[in-house]
Amino acid sequence: MNNQRIIFTIFGGTGNLAYNKLFPAFYQLFQEEKFDSNIFFVAIGRREKTNEQYRKEVEDKIKKKNPDYSKRSFDSFKQRIYYYQLDFTNELHYAAFNNFMINLDQAHQTDGNRIYYLATAPTDFPAISAYLDKYCLKGKKGFKRAVFEKPFGYDLESATQINNSISAVFGENNIYRIDHYLGKEMIQNILTIRFTNQIFKAVWNKESIDNVQITVKESNGVEERGGYYDQSGALRDMIQNHLLQILAFIAMEQPRSFETDSIRDEKVKVLNNIKIIPDLKSHENIVFGQYEGYLQEEKVKPHSKTETYVAIKCEIDHPTWEGVPFYLRTGKFLNGKEAEIIIEFKKEVLGEPFGCLAQPNLLVIKIQPEEGIYFRINTKKPRSEKELMPVSMDYCQSCNFIYQSPEAYERLLNDIIAGDSTLFTRWDEVEAAWKIIKHLMSSCTKDDYLVSYEKGSEGPIEAEYLIKATHRKWWNIEDLSNSRFDF
Repeated sequence: MNNQRIIFTIFGGTGNLAYNKLFPAFYQLFQEEKFDSNIFFVAIGRREKTNEQYRKEVEDKIKKKNPDYSKRSFDSFKQRIYYYQLDFTNELHYAAFNNFMINLDQAHQTDGNRIYYLATAPTDFPAISAYLDKYCLKGKKGFKRAVFEKPFGYDLESATQINNSISAVFGENNIYRIDHYLGKEMIQNILTIRFTNQIFKAVWNKESIDNVQITVKESNGVEERGGYYDQSGALRDMIQNHLLQILAFIAMEQPRSFETDSIRDEKVKVLNNIKIIPDLKSHENIVFGQYEGYLQEEKVKPHSKTETYVAIKCEIDHPTWEGVPFYLRTGKFLNGKEAEIIIEFKKEVLGEPFGCLAQPNLLVIKIQPEEGIYFRINTKKPRSEKELMPVSMDYCQSCNFIYQSPEAYERLLNDIIAGDSTLFTRWDEVEAAWKIIKHLMSSCTKDDYLVSYEKGSEGPIEAEYLIKATHRKWWNIEDLSNSRFDF
């Protein structure tokens, strides 16, 4: 339980993120007694509302999302929520806001401890930070942390400008760049699986691993996010943060310690050594796709070349991974909503008595919708002398611990309150990822090579060519053998 008194301020307090993710997560933490009366919330919005009106709106959202909602517990929780009307783009409003915060600080004895969560457009980050610095931060006691939602910039240049502005105010050690994917239970589990099991530590290299596949599928389209998505696309929206972060966890060397900066140092080394040869003509290394009907989506430009699907083959310039391809793919309006990491081990050519090629061992880390681990091995088929069959060990964590597995934002918000930045991206990680995206965007001309795909499909057929060019195939967890025994 956190015993520090803190005022947690949310810029964009009337947005979908605050209503649907942040306050439901805070309420769950409150119910679990992760914090008690020490945390107070200020939601900032442009619209005029009373505290009671805003609290009722938050309660309505929590009722729908939380099956454990309790009127009694929410009545206690809501007493720590305040609403403040503020046009956060107008500097003239910040002096009054500062007075409000001082009075709240004195009323609740929070000792000047502040967390500012910017759930706004990234273009607003520098101005809000500067106004806070001028009116609310200088000379004040207590810690000051700032949380910034993705996207962190639009490209390398804008990300650098934003970072220079906010770092000058808060300093790198007090900045939390949030990527909700890193709060997912099985993402956190990657390092545990890798470094606490000797059977994997010994084979986590080019000698044993044939390829790595990271897949994040979405079954929905852009929906109401057409305006934002058309300026972003799958490369910026998913590859730049989610998939490259997962790749870094999979490929990083064991850190000197499991302290925050040691882990981040190893991740940065991976990101700096990712090699991609962009060649859209042959589709051997990268495929950009757009689902049919995307151009008719609301707020999408009629001749948009924005990609809703990306498949990439890359390698890591490091002795451990020399020659091992890493395949990344993500897209919208695909045939399911799932995320998984598949480690395919090298096939073994057998002599007598089998005289055949064994199926490859597979380690699957299932991220969503089911969380768990799947491991496929070979065994002799019963009542045969030479025939092999694959069997699997399948552990479903979300099945066995459904109520103990926290939402991603619960874990991340709790870490922010505790001052633990392990699951948040450091600037040099963000910078390295944006350099990869810049390289791809500057080398590729999507105008000529953007391919289309049907809604509800696996994606473009060209993505099949990408992986088949190396005599491999995309693995889908639902297509693997159903034979298994449970842990």
